[in-house]
Amino acid sequence: MSYVALYRRWRPETFADLVGQEHISRTLARAVTTGQTSHAYLFTGPRGTGKTSTAKILARALNCAEGPTLTPCGVCDSCRSIRDGSSMDVFEIDAASNRGIDEIRDLRESVKFAPTAGHYKIYIIDEVHMLTTEAFNALLKTLEEPPPQVLFILATTEPHKVPATIQSRCQRYDFHRITVTEIRDRLIYVCRESGITADAEALGIIAVQADGGMRDALSILDQCMALAEGALTAERVQEALGLVGCAWIEKMALQIAECSAAALIEQLGELLQNGRDLKQILTELMQYFRSLMIAGVGGATGAAELTEEQAAHLRETAAQFTQDAIMGILRRLNETIQEIRFSPQPRIAVEAMLIGLCRPSENGDAAVMAAAPASNPVDTARIARLEEDVRRLTVQLAAADTVKTRAVSTGGGAMAAAPAAPSAAQPAQKSTAPKRLARSGAADAPATGVPRQLDGALWKKFEARLKERNRLASSLLSGADYEGATETHFFIRPATDMARDYIMKRHRAVFEEVMTELVGRPLLVVCTGGEEEAVPPPTNAVKAPEYPASVAQLLEIAGEGARVEEVAASAKHPAPTPQTSAPPKPAPAAVEEEASYEVYEPTADEEAEMFDYDELPPDENT
Repeated sequence: MSYVALYRRWRPETFADLVGQEHISRTLARAVTTGQTSHAYLFTGPRGTGKTSTAKILARALNCAEGPTLTPCGVCDSCRSIRDGSSMDVFEIDAASNRGIDEIRDLRESVKFAPTAGHYKIYIIDEVHMLTTEAFNALLKTLEEPPPQVLFILATTEPHKVPATIQSRCQRYDFHRITVTEIRDRLIYVCRESGITADAEALGIIAVQADGGMRDALSILDQCMALAEGALTAERVQEALGLVGCAWIEKMALQIAECSAAALIEQLGELLQNGRDLKQILTELMQYFRSLMIAGVGGATGAAELTEEQAAHLRETAAQFTQDAIMGILRRLNETIQEIRFSPQPRIAVEAMLIGLCRPSENGDAAVMAAAPASNPVDTARIARLEEDVRRLTVQLAAADTVKTRAVSTGGGAMAAAPAAPSAAQPAQKSTAPKRLARSGAADAPATGVPRQLDGALWKKFEARLKERNRLASSLLSGADYEGATETHFFIRPATDMARDYIMKRHRAVFEEVMTELVGRPLLVVCTGGEEEAVPPPTNAVKAPEYPASVAQLLEIAGEGARVEEVAASAKHPAPTPQTSAPPKPAPAAVEEEASYEVYEPTADEEAEMFDYDELPPDENT
């Protein structure tokens, strides 16, 4: 006789053999006992949890020669034919390969005939969600009002794909994932009855890898037994399944808690040398930290993934991490698993991630740090006092900045109003003061080393407002970069020298006006990137010139506003000659805007008086 796989050999034969589905077996057993079976059932749940096996158990219980009964004899023709799949009254249909409307039409024709040997004609449709919409519609009427001795059992792993019209005509039973403890106990029973020697730890690993499915657990046990020589150990199971192993993963977690990057990288290299896959390593590490997270919040980790012994050990390990640290590690592991799918060097990405987990202070991720020890009460009080001092100083600095801003605004208004009110005591002659003063003072020269704040949103608002205010000035920002702002200046790096000159010499006022409106305090523009920063030079104190005693006496007699100019004598007229009358020369034209002062041309009478001439100088026209 050929070898029969374990999951087929140990398929449940009665309701008592079902593992982890007591809520279903108890309900169906009572329905069979009382004769209140429905005409249609819908079994849903994950793979390998016993949906099809329960359907066959129900079919044997109803069609047994001694039935309906909860304990089918297993020896009558009906029981044997149902077991080997040759029964003429129980039809097992795979909806994945018979999903069309033609198959459902054939089914509708066959339900009209009475059962041949058993009490009921039973149709087990597996993976029913694979039927087409037309097939579901063709099944509706038959499913709602089948013949008296016909029973439908629909099984699916995806109940959301079954139309609501079908579900409303069935009694629905949801199969649960089987817990790790229940799977392990069942494996121990199977190994004992089959004469298989296996360690409890090895069976526990198989139970975890089965992911809640009994069929998967028996298949994994069958696979591991083919590799094992003698007793089945945990090492053999890990080797057969390509697992890293709980011991290795726990060791890596502790190294992360201790921030031991060198040991962690060394262990990763050893695992890779042993043939372990990078993705498998990260996956098991993520599952371990997920268990730590649940254990840290007091969750029931033993329900579907861990035994009670493993859960108790996890709680001790979880105490070495904070919840924020565990969630940060899970986030980094998940990102790295996604990254290595497309990385040309996945090992480098994993090593960089592991080193980053061991050095949270360098990568700025405070959530990766392990739990810090309890602080000293003296240190806590001292830190509280320092924080209070910092808060008080911050308030004082903010108040000082407010006062300074108001003072600058008031001073700017006074300076703007001063030229509009010339002194009444000034004579008609032109003032010797320059027409336009260069901006100067401490506010014009940006302090070196002052940190700049780079606000991209402010720069976009500035560009939009400047474009509305002056399109020509806005065009100078083409290709320019914003380099941040301080309390008194904002910095722009124009794309060309010509744009820099135009900004500083022609459009500086509109730049500063727009920026001042946006930030609410006076800001001066500074263009960077040239040979010299385009910052107005500070005005130095003007040193009073030294004149001879006679000239100084004349300046004192002339009064405030008088000025001395040196005039070279004309070569054509070396000596002055008397002149009876000379019309006063017209006032000189206004000097250019860029000149720093105006040139004053004195009259002939003034020249004679200043140089002590007895006679007027000769007129060149006489």
